[in-house]
Amino acid sequence: MRKEEVIFSMKKRLMFSGVCAAAILLLAPNNGTAQSFTVDYFGAADQSYEFVNFGWHGANEFDAASYECANIYVFSFQDPVACGSCFVSPNGSLHEDLNTNLRAFPVTGVVPTVGVIKVVYTQYTTNFCDPTAVTAPSPGLKTFRTRGTSEIELDEVPLSGAELAHLNGTCSDIFAILSGTFNITCGPSDPHGNLTLHNSQRGTGK
Repeated sequence: MRKEEVIFSMKKRLMFSGVCAAAILLLAPNNGTAQSFTVDYFGAADQSYEFVNFGWHGANEFDAASYECANIYVFSFQDPVACGSCFVSPNGSLHEDLNTNLRAFPVTGVVPTVGVIKVVYTQYTTNFCDPTAVTAPSPGLKTFRTRGTSEIELDEVPLSGAELAHLNGTCSDIFAILSGTFNITCGPSDPHGNLTLHNSQRGTGK
């Protein structure tokens, strides 16, 4: 076989391999690795978030396993400021306001004017959502942020094991400093079924 024929044959094999690899990626099942973590920033102005449970774990409002938790962590100048967690009913939504729910009770005692918000999604599998012990992130939520008159859907990004451990640890510190409470509250949400569910918020769950 001539040199030109060998090169052409190799190119065809490489092109075929690339097509097969792309097909495998498209057909691969969702594992939640890069679909369970979202990050945003905030400034002095107010903004809000809508968390939507699209039924990844089922759509039965009378089954606790169909619910999802939005585990929320707030930082300002790299320092942890607040954390907490709220459940979201299947095919339902949760509304969180920056000023009212996320930075109203900072552990530092000073309301931050700039910072970062990180959210890890998990399935509701125990008797409450716990932002200090997240071990199995879940791709069960979508997040929409409204700032002024503009609304966008936030992209999900990969979550490393080191970052997850850091979020659990900093939230545990806040929980200890506040003598066993969290400092993020849960805003309006769709009513849940005839279940006893609890958020990790100040006071009792809804």
